[in-house]
Amino acid sequence: MPSGLWVGLAGALARVRELDVVANNLANADTDGFRAGRVTFATLLESNVRDVGAGPARGAPGRVFPTVAPATLDLSRGPIATTGGALDAAIDGDGFFEVETPAGPRYTRAGAFAVAPDGTLVTAAGHPVLGENGPIQAGEGPVAIRAGGAVSDATGEIVGRLRVVRFDDPAALSADGGGLLRAAEGAVATPVEDPRIVPGALERSNVRPAEQLASLVYLQRAFELSVRAMQADDQATGRLIQEMS
Repeated sequence: MPSGLWVGLAGALARVRELDVVANNLANADTDGFRAGRVTFATLLESNVRDVGAGPARGAPGRVFPTVAPATLDLSRGPIATTGGALDAAIDGDGFFEVETPAGPRYTRAGAFAVAPDGTLVTAAGHPVLGENGPIQAGEGPVAIRAGGAVSDATGEIVGRLRVVRFDDPAALSADGGGLLRAAEGAVATPVEDPRIVPGALERSNVRPAEQLASLVYLQRAFELSVRAMQADDQATGRLIQEMS
């Protein structure tokens, strides 16, 4: 394939991948606790094998094309909105709530909790919320989350405390769907001492819709330019073949 087509194709594919991330951000602009995805560009060598002192190795002309690295997360805080819900909680600072799923522990900033029929404190998706000693058993009757993450039952007795953890390396976390984050293998979750938890409130998405919409328009135009570049290169190649023949 001619190098001009390679350049246009690489640019178009990179824009498509970035468009997917931006579209997902916009779709979750109103999702509590959602963390926006970010795209970074990298370079892709046709081959990085080189003979020192002899230039590119055979089959490695050294052409460089743009590519998109795996999407990372924007872990900046979203705005906290007061809801008044007895089982709503927002983290005012670093850290994530830890929940138990069939696939293992997951992490979230979405604090809209509920009580399951068996009395377990769960997320909106039904995953048990972990406390300092495992899943929190809240029992029957009115349950409330207090400042600092303490969970009290119908009698006012403290039955557990929300477990909030943090990671030293933000790159250790990746989106896992449903507002949950997955930690990379080997990543260590460190409990946050005295987490600042706001009861009766939820943290909103940290997506900035106006910024994402502007990116969407820019990416659509950039994609069109890449396609036009491929078309122009293809037409030029066609004319060259006709003249030579």
